[in-house]
Amino acid sequence: MSSYITLLKQKIESMKQNGAFHIVLGSFMTKFVSFFGSVFIVRLLSKADYGILSYYENFISYFIVLAGFGLDAALLRYIVLSDGMSAKKGCYSHALIRGSVWNVFLVGVGLLIIYFYPHKEAFQNYFPLAFCLTMCMPFVFFENASLGALRGLFKNKSYAIIAFGIAFVQISSRMIGAALGGLQMTVRFRLAAEILCGLFCIAFLFHKCFSSVSLQPMGKSFAKEMDRYSLQMMITNSLWAIFMLNDLFLLGQLSGDEIVIADYKVAYVIPANLSVFIVAVGIFVAPYFTNKDKEKNYRWIREKSRLVLIITASIMGVLTILCFLFAKTIIRIMYGEQYLSAVPIMRLLLFASFFNNGIRSSLANILSAVGKQKANLLVAAFGMIIQIFLDILLIPRFGAVGVACSSAFVYLAMSCFLIVYFKKFYLDTLEG
Repeated sequence: MSSYITLLKQKIESMKQNGAFHIVLGSFMTKFVSFFGSVFIVRLLSKADYGILSYYENFISYFIVLAGFGLDAALLRYIVLSDGMSAKKGCYSHALIRGSVWNVFLVGVGLLIIYFYPHKEAFQNYFPLAFCLTMCMPFVFFENASLGALRGLFKNKSYAIIAFGIAFVQISSRMIGAALGGLQMTVRFRLAAEILCGLFCIAFLFHKCFSSVSLQPMGKSFAKEMDRYSLQMMITNSLWAIFMLNDLFLLGQLSGDEIVIADYKVAYVIPANLSVFIVAVGIFVAPYFTNKDKEKNYRWIREKSRLVLIITASIMGVLTILCFLFAKTIIRIMYGEQYLSAVPIMRLLLFASFFNNGIRSSLANILSAVGKQKANLLVAAFGMIIQIFLDILLIPRFGAVGVACSSAFVYLAMSCFLIVYFKKFYLDTLEG
């Protein structure tokens, strides 16, 4: 027993030294603030207003997932691969410039589509709201790019503090806006918060991390490799994100009911936020898998991948069971009696969350870290086809319950495909 305690203490001390606690704590506190802030927003808005807000946030998210051309995700890998702080500064600057140019184009296209799209009657005449949400995109990219750079620089403590600060400022501003002026004010305050946080992140990186080093422009071949990887990551991450967006979008289009949207969004919040520990694990381990891939240490990658998968599946398994058993109590306490109709939907989404966060996302993060993002892309494309087919088939008959069933099946199928691919690739590599 004493030897076990000693080993545990050694592991804890090792986690402190390599920054794991900062990543886990920062991710947890960020999700905690966002989660409970969203509860207050639900309470401050009427059910109809919350449904409208959810609809437009979901609609704009189709463009937000494209923000920055995937360069924010690429920074986590290519800052690690860059040699020297001058080269890392050049990598960060390259991402900011290329990503910003793309974002100007994306904002213009997004506003045109939102304005001319034939929204259902319940969601019409809200363009000022959509305009504020769309203008958040460039500043969301600044935040994500800076956080990715901090992880690539292994500045885990700074990453945790800034990530928590961004979440706190954003959710606080939205709550104040909702309390002062309801639906319209909450999005205006959100835009102000995104501008503040995005500009702060850039200033922090250049002042604290790169102020004492010169800027070394990226070589053409390295820049092309990074841009190609960014494009693949943008498409892959977009496809993963679009799974969630498609569910709510199709539900809105086929039902045309803002109340149904509100129920589904409330049911989705808790299963989605169970990913906090899984996200922390993924953010922490990704640079280490990138380093081992660079060293071609495939045996280490295979062994540690199995360990990561066991940890994430175990965490999600326990959380899923607990939330399933107490779903009714959780909804009643957090959102009130008017949202008890969301309980059956939430229970089904918990199973979807287990497959998505416990298995699928863990393998997807590792594959991206070792440069195998094409596998994620193919699996995501296959899963999306199944999802859209099932949603169109099930929503008219079962409503939001049908959407939840579709999500659970699709995430299970994608998890199985990724497991098979991962095992085959690394077994063949080691045998070769």
